[in-house]
Amino acid sequence: EEMSNRKTAAFAPRYDEFTSFLSKSDHVPESPSASRRFPFDECMSAALDGDLADMAESVQSSLYERWNVEEYAAENTPLHLIRAGMGGRAAEVLVDRDFCTRRVVALGPVEATRRHVSDLIELRRAHSQQRDANGKQGGGVGGVSDLNIVDAIQEGATCIIDEVVRQSPGSARGVSMAICLSTMGEGLIKARQPKEASQRLEEAAGLYRELLGQGHIDVARAVTAVAKSLVKINETRAALIRFGEASSTYEDCDASHHFDSIANLQGMANLFVTTGDFQAASALYENVISRKQSVHGEFSVATAKTINDYAVILAKNGRMEDALRRYEKARSTYERALDGLPPSMSWLNHGESAAKCGFDTALINLNIASIKSKKGDIPGAISSYEAGVQGLRKYKEELDMAGDEAGRNRNSSHMRHLVSALGRIGSLRLKLGNRNGALEAYASLFKEVNAESPVASRLEKAKAHIKCATIYRQSGDREDNKHAIIHLREALNMYTDLYGTEHKDTVAVATSLQQWLDEQAHR
Repeated sequence: EEMSNRKTAAFAPRYDEFTSFLSKSDHVPESPSASRRFPFDECMSAALDGDLADMAESVQSSLYERWNVEEYAAENTPLHLIRAGMGGRAAEVLVDRDFCTRRVVALGPVEATRRHVSDLIELRRAHSQQRDANGKQGGGVGGVSDLNIVDAIQEGATCIIDEVVRQSPGSARGVSMAICLSTMGEGLIKARQPKEASQRLEEAAGLYRELLGQGHIDVARAVTAVAKSLVKINETRAALIRFGEASSTYEDCDASHHFDSIANLQGMANLFVTTGDFQAASALYENVISRKQSVHGEFSVATAKTINDYAVILAKNGRMEDALRRYEKARSTYERALDGLPPSMSWLNHGESAAKCGFDTALINLNIASIKSKKGDIPGAISSYEAGVQGLRKYKEELDMAGDEAGRNRNSSHMRHLVSALGRIGSLRLKLGNRNGALEAYASLFKEVNAESPVASRLEKAKAHIKCATIYRQSGDREDNKHAIIHLREALNMYTDLYGTEHKDTVAVATSLQQWLDEQAHR
């Protein structure tokens, strides 16, 4: 991957009087365009798959001491094909029994299964990207978008597992086989094949019980994985039974405070929310928060995230007072977890970046503001919205400093939240009679929205123009009337772009604008 991004378009250094690895006539010049990368994956695909690979067989014996070509080919050929845009050929390789045999022999059953799962997930991702790029009409390079991806994934999964079984006649019911089945099952979930995943995970759980006994932590992990796969296919009752079985197993092996045990409980709590049993979900969430405080610490990112998740559920079920308290607790926990850490701190104790935690805190402030607004606490809501806006802008700055494209993408979630929050600040300030404050908020909103912004953000801007026009219109001043007409004309242009000239909202804005223009002309 690093070589594919290097500036020099050849494997050998440029020829000069000190470098004579190749003759000057054979030197490949650098690419004239910085945007053109060296086709590393294409070259490796040609070397590992096809006529060039067959030609290399005669010299492989001399290469084994320096580089195990067969092992590299078995491990990386499908990935190079996918990255080179030859998804159709990659699919053929992944369902080819001879290749699966080579992969298991070269890498061993467990690593071969892991690599196969990774390649199937990558193939699914490439297929999805190509389909989106082609407008779901096919015609991708190497036929990847025309591929029946479901059949390819299922056949590839079956092929590697069958080969592992075939090459392990004496240990077809061993721990390695259980690991392969569970690895394949979890990979199939990621590849969006939950039904097939649940079958593989059930097999793995049965093997773990047979080999390790019921009271083993690996059995509990396997049963939790089965429960997650059942959730994906809407087998709610069966999933709850599996979550409960896993929880009992964790308790039996004295691992109730293990990370996986806590995750199992939280999965069960989320499922109770889905089924509408809020009382059971609430009790489980309290238990999860208590355990995370014990394991991660009271003021940790993991604890803050769980408290925030619980607050979201409380708010969705109408328990606003409880939700507000939990949101405020989550915010203070995040602040304590981040206290004293520099902005450049990349990772915290829960694998979360400091910038991402700042984004989460900003969203918590927005949720607090929404609840306060519904309760009629307008000043408190404005204060919380302003804190949220400040946090979102800080997050945007950190993305820009890191060179992340999301910082400049108007369709990013933080930009959508920012535009919405600025609109709410303007509306709430207007309720308090603060006209200038409202105009200031709307002016900030205008700067954040352009033609590349999503429809919702552009609509928010159009509505803000109407509100500004109304504010100026109500003053009665001649200069303010001019500003009102300017804003209403901007709103009309935006509604026309969004909905066309015949839409009822466009017609209403156009009618108002004409009326205002007529009144101004008769003054």
